[in-house]
Amino acid sequence: MKSYKIIKNFTIEAQSEDNSQPPKDCAKVKIIRASLCPSDIAVFQGKAEGVKFPIVPCRIAVGLVSESEDITLRKGQRVMLSPYTRYENGTYRIHGLKENGYLGDYVYVPYQNVYTIPDGIADNAVPFIEDIAVALNVIEKLDVDKTQYVMLYGCTSVNMIIAQLCIYYQAIPVIIDNDNERLAVAQEQGIYYCINYAEEEVLQKIKEITSGKLVEYLILDSDICDEIGRMLHYVRSGGKVAIVGYDTSVQSLKGDFSPVIKNNLTVYGISDGYGEIETAINMLATETVNVDKLVGKIINVEDVQDEMTEMAKSHNYYKTIIKC
Repeated sequence: MKSYKIIKNFTIEAQSEDNSQPPKDCAKVKIIRASLCPSDIAVFQGKAEGVKFPIVPCRIAVGLVSESEDITLRKGQRVMLSPYTRYENGTYRIHGLKENGYLGDYVYVPYQNVYTIPDGIADNAVPFIEDIAVALNVIEKLDVDKTQYVMLYGCTSVNMIIAQLCIYYQAIPVIIDNDNERLAVAQEQGIYYCINYAEEEVLQKIKEITSGKLVEYLILDSDICDEIGRMLHYVRSGGKVAIVGYDTSVQSLKGDFSPVIKNNLTVYGISDGYGEIETAINMLATETVNVDKLVGKIINVEDVQDEMTEMAKSHNYYKTIIKC
């Protein structure tokens, strides 16, 4: 069995291991797709606190069952491997951070971490299941109401999914970005209000859209947005704010945070989708959420170090899929 491990900052090596004695209560799975997210890049850069090298990146993957003593998992069955391992004391750990991830040819996975995937979900769509789970956590935390305005900063894959769920739950998303191509993709996803903050005065535009009331909810993707303070001025008194991001090593969030106090805002931090995986699978299977336009790049596993090096240089809005 071969796995790809981050052995030091900016360095990944393929390593082979002899697994002649497979772990108990585990399925052996052939990996066919994995994906990269900002937490993987933070680990690769050596910025993630508490992570010990060597470690295998990629917190989610899709594969084919190779061996299993669980009769519910037949050989050749396509499955998703969970980003989270649950423990009896109620805690959980995230793969690629505190546990090895899934980047390799074969992995042994505890049965509790294996989810069967409906045939209608494409291989390249499976890695978005955690993004959908994160989005569901955001919607639940904010308790988004019908007909209320939800402002999102950045056309990232997570924000695009959150916006689709807002529409599904009959709220009104307003997304801002400085790239017209990304905003065009947002419009294709059914997001009616798309603002280019490099070309329009955002506060005035928000007042026009909301008849001067401002937005009830604000969602900030901290993986691309560190200038958070100015965004708080777009939220009405008593509103709610969600700061969402996979990279929990983020060092500082800049700006004027006085509106939190002045306007009695409630702020949540959300970095995973724990507890929502089953619902996320169903959302994808029923096409409640569409991710076809959110794949940024598809690479071969041999190119993963070069790709992660490039991703470390700039913000990444869409998902990078790895063919294993």
